[in-house]
Amino acid sequence: MGRYKCAYDCESSSEPDEKYFKFPVYNPRKLKKWLINMKLKDWTPSRFSVLCVKHFEEQYIDRTGKCVKLREDAVPTIFSSPGQTQKREASINTRSKRFKSAGVKASQTSPAPSPTITAATAKRRVRNKEPSHTEEQPAGDNDPKKSNDKWRIIIDEGLMKIESFPHFFHGDYCSPRDVQWAPDDDLSTDCEDPEKVIEVKEPWQWLGLDVRGPLPQTLNGHKYILTVTDYFSKWVEAVPMQSCLPTDVAKHIVDIIAHFGYPIRILSRLPHDIVHKINRELKDQLKITVALVVYHQQTGTVDLTTQQLIDRMVGDLIEEHAADWDVYLPAKVFSLCFKEHSKTKERPFSVLCCTGLQPVQSPRGLNFAYSKIRESAFVIR
Repeated sequence: MGRYKCAYDCESSSEPDEKYFKFPVYNPRKLKKWLINMKLKDWTPSRFSVLCVKHFEEQYIDRTGKCVKLREDAVPTIFSSPGQTQKREASINTRSKRFKSAGVKASQTSPAPSPTITAATAKRRVRNKEPSHTEEQPAGDNDPKKSNDKWRIIIDEGLMKIESFPHFFHGDYCSPRDVQWAPDDDLSTDCEDPEKVIEVKEPWQWLGLDVRGPLPQTLNGHKYILTVTDYFSKWVEAVPMQSCLPTDVAKHIVDIIAHFGYPIRILSRLPHDIVHKINRELKDQLKITVALVVYHQQTGTVDLTTQQLIDRMVGDLIEEHAADWDVYLPAKVFSLCFKEHSKTKERPFSVLCCTGLQPVQSPRGLNFAYSKIRESAFVIR
């Protein structure tokens, strides 16, 4: 873990065995609490910024598993000498903004740059091109090949450029009974457009599709994991893939539908053109005319808890079974689906398979246009 440096610029943050946790940059509400406690001015964390474990009270740290992780409600509370740190952080931030232009000038004027500096710079650039979507770092893992920052959830790159969430992300802050917009600074403001809310009321109605990778290639040639999640029951389907081409994704969706039936629609944050190609493949393979997969930016935030469980599952797999994680994947998914979910307090298997619901054998109709789906927020009842 020595390649990370605490964003608070701790004196001991360079210790090789120190544990680091990434900022919750995809959870604005939680991120705001972290930044308020840090009391740093004019500084915004990136997807690669980390805090060392010394800033968290023991009650927020989960040491029960093989990896040291943060609990869901964890916030950093331990900070010392904030004045000095603010000055140091401001200077670091200023230097980072001038890095590119200064680096070019230095390369032109310096006759023989140091090989060590060149190698370090190259490593930083490689890391910046490989964003991670996990907040926790494995404990005692010094092998960069096993680190979760070597894989990511494959999403539309346009999402990475959004400075603030669009209006339809209000679904993440809606209370279960009264649909109200509840940002941090105004808890009483009504929802801007209650009609742009779609309720998930039953199992296997609305699903979320993600692709994670590239992972360490297994002996069978698998490098990606396709996950399909039922937002209501929390059931997870996960299959290994050798590539993430639309034909491969469509093939596995067809297999899942053959077993569980047709959902209303499947949400995905894959790039628009990939979603279009997947739908074209599904129409050919299933002999249907409707588009089953719908591009939606809220795919990963409708059910954050299950997303985090999947991320941890993938992290544990590549840490413990780097060469054959695909062989152990079914057992890990089985464990997720047959264990009580922290939100529903029920097993996903019981909710999906023991309620008497029969699989729907034909595509379901919609009472609204696809544009409404894309512009609406999803709320799980």
